[in-house]
Amino acid sequence: MEIVLGLLLAIIGGGLQGAFVFPMKFMKNWEWENGWLAYTIVCCLVFPIILAFAFIPGLMDIYRGIEFSVMLKVFLFGVGWGVGSVLFGLGVSWMGMAVAIAIIISINACLGTVFPILFLEAGTFTPTAGILLALGMIILVLGVILISMGAKQRERELRLQDKRIKVLFGIGLIICILSGIFCPMMNFAIFFGKPIDDAVKALGTVSQLNIGYAKLLPAVVGGFFPPAIYCVYLFVKNKSFKCYFQPHSAVNWLRGTLMATLWFVGIILYTIISVKYMPKLGPIVAWPVFLAATILSGNILGILSKEWKGVSKPAFAKLYLGLALLIVAVVVVSMSNVFLPK
Repeated sequence: MEIVLGLLLAIIGGGLQGAFVFPMKFMKNWEWENGWLAYTIVCCLVFPIILAFAFIPGLMDIYRGIEFSVMLKVFLFGVGWGVGSVLFGLGVSWMGMAVAIAIIISINACLGTVFPILFLEAGTFTPTAGILLALGMIILVLGVILISMGAKQRERELRLQDKRIKVLFGIGLIICILSGIFCPMMNFAIFFGKPIDDAVKALGTVSQLNIGYAKLLPAVVGGFFPPAIYCVYLFVKNKSFKCYFQPHSAVNWLRGTLMATLWFVGIILYTIISVKYMPKLGPIVAWPVFLAATILSGNILGILSKEWKGVSKPAFAKLYLGLALLIVAVVVVSMSNVFLPK
């Protein structure tokens, strides 16, 4: 029964993750930078600060007791994730939710799995795990190529319907790939933040479900700076800061808060799965289900919001086949966890 509940939470959590950028489509009188900064402030500052200080007693004392090098690694990898966050937002803006989320999340998943292997002791990485990882990467590349072909065909067809449409396929694809490379740095921040977890556990008074907030805070604070700096640059360039004083701003801030809520709840649900319901099977079963739900949710919402309206069936076929390959790639790479040392 616990496995069933774990898988159900994985589907819900992944669905929320795939939907988090959707509210941005409905922001009125705001430019991209206005919406992304609103989401970033709530996601990287408001929520994590409240949660960390609410559930971790003596939080600052814990940080003072951690080696500076550990805190620096967590913070800097968080900065890298922040770069990926900016690129994620731009990728969705240029390529649409369907294509951008599929490419970014699949690359994120595979690289996030591969990275910890670099720190395994010599001789502990099994040939079977290596074969599965290589196979998963090959399938991933094929899936990205197919989706890219479908997106390129969509661009041509939309331009034939309306010459004013500019999808900027090439630049958008590069942005999505770079985002997929930078976004896994949150996984790396979590990986290097284990001493923070250990210090919180030593208190003996913090629930397992809340331990991770101490480690998450310095990572997401680091992640705040790249999007904040880029948004300020756009405010100066586009003179768009004044949009915050336009009608609908209060509602837009609520939409930005909803974006942060969807992202955070998705992560929290996966944390609950890995700690309570599927502590051993989480990386093998729940993680690929979570990511598959993220990809499918983003695509369903992207299609429902008419990103692919008027596009031919062959282009759709490339998208769907590419999606199937990406999900298979995530599953195959996750299966390699079975053959890695625990």
